Amino acid sequence: MVKPDTRTKLMDAAEQQVRQKGADGFSYSDLSTAVGLRKASIHYHFPAKSDLLTAIMARYGKRVMLELETYGDRFDTAEQQLEGFVAFYSAALQQGSSLCLCVAYAVNADGLSANTRQEIARFRAEVLTWLQHRFEMMQTRPDLPGGFGNATDAAAATLALVEGAQLSARIAADPAIYDQATRRFREQLRRQ
Repeated sequence: MVKPDTRTKLMDAAEQQVRQKGADGFSYSDLSTAVGLRKASIHYHFPAKSDLLTAIMARYGKRVMLELETYGDRFDTAEQQLEGFVAFYSAALQQGSSLCLCVAYAVNADGLSANTRQEIARFRAEVLTWLQHRFEMMQTRPDLPGGFGNATDAAAATLALVEGAQLSARIAADPAIYDQATRRFREQLRRQ
């Protein structure tokens, strides 16, 4: 196993901090303690906090999209891939103690740099495209009743559903709220 380099350690620690406390909820001093580096060393790798926040969003986006692209091999149907998507967002809750990075950033979006907001927008566009494609796949099958309507609208509603369900579950520190909020959607997928 390859030992993570300093930059990776910093990004890992910062991502964990953002997912648990939000982008404004940690400082370089917190990272210094978590990783065991002087603040000057952190500034060497990421001169400004905005550089760090942008870097972890870009890395997170790539990682999530790589995961979602494996769903075509892992699941037989678009419905199963969408269920996997809902489960993926559930897992990001870490039993109610965390949020997916994109949702965590959204809470403090006004304080983010233009570059970080651009990475978030790029990631969300990619996720929406991925979701839309799954709904389009379902529409082309004559054996399905097509109860989700327009694929673009269904994709937007699905992303809003999982993000909102995450926020509700995080606020209450209760992952059961996520399951409750997404239950009807999951049941509808199983009826298709």
